[in-house]
Amino acid sequence: MKKFYKFSFYLTIVLLLSLSLGEGYLRFQNPKETEEIRYKKFHCLYGFDQIRLCPNRNETFTRVDGKTWDIQTNNFGERILSKDTNPTQLWLIGDSMAMGYGLPTKETPAFYLKTKYKIETRVIAVDAIGTNGIFKLLKESLDSTKQEDLPSQIYWIWNPSDFIDDEREKKGLKRYLYPIHYKLSRNSYLYRSLLPSPPSNVYTLSGIPILYPENHTTYSNLLQFLNDPAITQKKLNILFTWGMSRVEKPDTKDPNYNEAKIFFIKQGMKTIDLRKKTEDLFKEQKQVYISGDGHPGPALAELFADAIAKDFLNLP
Repeated sequence: MKKFYKFSFYLTIVLLLSLSLGEGYLRFQNPKETEEIRYKKFHCLYGFDQIRLCPNRNETFTRVDGKTWDIQTNNFGERILSKDTNPTQLWLIGDSMAMGYGLPTKETPAFYLKTKYKIETRVIAVDAIGTNGIFKLLKESLDSTKQEDLPSQIYWIWNPSDFIDDEREKKGLKRYLYPIHYKLSRNSYLYRSLLPSPPSNVYTLSGIPILYPENHTTYSNLLQFLNDPAITQKKLNILFTWGMSRVEKPDTKDPNYNEAKIFFIKQGMKTIDLRKKTEDLFKEQKQVYISGDGHPGPALAELFADAIAKDFLNLP
């Protein structure tokens, strides 16, 4: 028995030494953090598995096309235009598209809403959080907001990336182990090299859209979302448009937009379909998407703002 304990002790020492040497070597080879890791550290963990933007941060990142974009948050971890904003009536919810991932502050939907229509917008959105993440974030925001500051209308920029994000949702033991993964993936070079994270903020990994079935977890999550008594359906509006295909054109072959639109209409939801206008903008050679990334570019962000303002202000 003593030999076993002695062997285990030395084995542990060797393993720890090997891991330390491996970590040190990788840090020496990569003295500067990548933009991906810097951006990951812009996010904070709430509870066991809820990822949110960290509060009171103001940083600049570099996109895949080499251009920079800035992002600032308030004490709630919500993206803001400046510290002086105090929006109440209109809320914009969703994931990276609503948040304005990759867009400088002056090219976000919230900025266009303010500068073109004088509408202050509260942006309650975090990239890659899935349907349940958006639902929980909205409920928490509603619960923590004073009655007089509740929105008169809520706009959700929906996109099919939720099908992937929902499949990645942590459940069971994975949910309780996630905080360990969260810390290691942000701080350990060796851990990241051994267990690289799947790409975030992407929709189709294969480049070929597939039709997700009606029994997919996303549709189940949406039913729970839309039927929750805390959500006033008359206030909630769904916007959507084409994502970018792998050849950097509107992904008009994706069947999930039509199916999702049918689903939302059956649930009595108001939908704002911007697919045709997006195709027109692309034909006009406007910057609809961020090149090499696929997220909305400034032209599409402005289109979102125009459509929201037209509905919110009852414009012709």
